[in-house]
Amino acid sequence: MVPPTVPVEIPAGRDAVVRRLLARHDELDALAPAAPGGTVLDAGERQVLAGGRDLQLRPPTEAVARRVEAAGTRGPRSAPAGAAGRRRTAAPRADSSSPPSA
Repeated sequence: MVPPTVPVEIPAGRDAVVRRLLARHDELDALAPAAPGGTVLDAGERQVLAGGRDLQLRPPTEAVARRVEAAGTRGPRSAPAGAAGRRRTAAPRADSSSPPSA
């Protein structure tokens, strides 16, 4: 029998997150009856930690991928600007105790 469903409105870009959370929940539900006696909490904790890591790392990873893709669509970077050459840009300090260099 298919369990009843409840309609939920979520932002369009968040549906994948909700699906992943629901999948994690289903995994935990299946884990409890399959775990040997006395190990249910430990097995559940391992599963939660592994799944939590995945849920935490995915958004920054996806954000980096979007930035890389956006940077690739802007075209190549422009060439670096060259410098005219080395020269002194500041006058010697007047309060210096050393004589000015020649």
